[in-house]
Amino acid sequence: MAELDLIKQKLDVVSFISEYVPLKKAGRNFLGLCPFHPEKTPSFVVSPERQIWHCFGCQAGGDIVGFLMRIENLEFPEALKILAKRAGVQLKSFEPTEAGRIREKIYTLNHLAAEYYHYILTTHPVGAIARQYLSDRKITDGSIKLFKIGYAPDSWDSLIRFLTKKGYPPADLNLAGLVSRSDKGHFFDRFRGRVIFTLFDHRGNAVGFAGRVLDPEAKEAKYINTAETPAYIKGQVLYGLNVTREAIIKEKNAVVVEGEIDAIQSFQAGVKNVVAIKGSALTEGHVRLLKRYTENLILGLDADFAGDSAARRGIEMADNANLSIRVATVPAGKDPDECVRINPALWKEAVEKAVPFYDYVIDSAGKRFDPATADGKKKILSEVAPFLSSLENIVVREHYVKKLAQRLGVSEEVVGEQLEKEGKKQMLGVRATPAAEAVSPEPGSRREKLEEYLLSLILQADCPADQTVLLRGKLTAQHFKSAARGEIYQRLVCAPEKFSINSFCEDLPLELRGIVDRLYLYNLGGTLDNPATAASELSKTAWELKELELKEKLATVSLEIQQNSENEELSAEFDRISQELKKVLKDREIITQKV
Repeated sequence: MAELDLIKQKLDVVSFISEYVPLKKAGRNFLGLCPFHPEKTPSFVVSPERQIWHCFGCQAGGDIVGFLMRIENLEFPEALKILAKRAGVQLKSFEPTEAGRIREKIYTLNHLAAEYYHYILTTHPVGAIARQYLSDRKITDGSIKLFKIGYAPDSWDSLIRFLTKKGYPPADLNLAGLVSRSDKGHFFDRFRGRVIFTLFDHRGNAVGFAGRVLDPEAKEAKYINTAETPAYIKGQVLYGLNVTREAIIKEKNAVVVEGEIDAIQSFQAGVKNVVAIKGSALTEGHVRLLKRYTENLILGLDADFAGDSAARRGIEMADNANLSIRVATVPAGKDPDECVRINPALWKEAVEKAVPFYDYVIDSAGKRFDPATADGKKKILSEVAPFLSSLENIVVREHYVKKLAQRLGVSEEVVGEQLEKEGKKQMLGVRATPAAEAVSPEPGSRREKLEEYLLSLILQADCPADQTVLLRGKLTAQHFKSAARGEIYQRLVCAPEKFSINSFCEDLPLELRGIVDRLYLYNLGGTLDNPATAASELSKTAWELKELELKEKLATVSLEIQQNSENEELSAEFDRISQELKKVLKDREIITQKV
């Protein structure tokens, strides 16, 4: 597709991915923490020359379109459309998929519904009751407009009538989650007699709604939300992010609260770098989304972290993603909404004085249980241990072990032993989870790894021809266990002195191109910085490859001899390979001593 090539020419993959993932220069490439799986050591590599990326942890990889598809959960045509707009390229042959068309239809329906609800709230007499409710809650007209707050009339079919007049059948409204269906098959408005909070994704698409009852004594559910649709996945949406992301970037942290009104009140109080989640648990989608804008979180959640396993998992995910987490304790009222209504300055101060998460956990348990009693010590330790045992940084872990030991009046060894027990319990839980086992593939054999390492040393060198010259007489394509890697090696041996990785890849069959791309992104650290070190590493790897190849041959022939001991040809072959192996080992020893 000509448009795709033009888009790739106009957009740099390193600059684009840097908006989502902090990258650092590493040799020819750029290195960062993978946004698609938790990791502490960077294994995500981006090549400016090849305009590709690859993670050596979870094995995901691709080009700029593939990255956007994966990070935003989009299909190819949708990702292409976004990138084309950014690059200023007009798509002539653009054909959205069926899934893409459905999402676009839902966005349109939700946009119309949001406008309708907003009009009813701000202009229509029916909305007077909701206007009074929001006024009593101290929600300003400016916030109503900015956050697109609305009101759903207490009617069974007002929205249905509005949207069907615009040509949308009830079945489309049902697909968008705007209506429900009775047992008799009749459609009716899902949201009735409720203040409506429009849910936008970070790109500004209206993906769903949350409806809140006006009467706090009502028997029905306080909130109802859009059910998950092709456009709305609860764990991937942060309320208010479309409005507050610039403030988050500016402040270099995000304040996370539990509900829409909490977020709006915080915004009105001057803490504008705020988002809201549904409930008390951060999801993997939330963590990935927040990490694009900041490395720092302040939790203003009304959550019992110790008793809420989902909330605890969310904290662990954020910690594994290297996010710094602090906790703001609400000083007045039960949540940020009440606190702001009592005194906005109190909430601002609470955010400013937010404490590191692990300090909060220890202090919170220490206030609820008596550390002077054996039972209190036991409860505090059992509550705090699951959090501290997951800490990978030894220095940070030791700091909190010491603090907890002092709080309990016991030795650090006792606390350490309990953390070890908790850690073993957690490991058993991880082993029991099939998804955890599937994070990374089985490692290859030593020989396979060496073959890949050697090819990476050649491919990433300034002049691969200089590298292959050093290997003449030592290594041929036949020494490679993988025929594909052997062919790549042979092509490198025949490559011109003036080497271009892009030209080299253009001449490769597709099945080899993917292998070369991955090897070109392999992180070699500073191995190639010094020519002497690079040459030594290349030679050492080649000798070991030859040794492993001959040892594998010996093992194969030995097995055949066991099955057919009278075969003289096999015995002769065994002797020949043994002599060759001895010569390789002797030659390597001589050359190594000279070096």
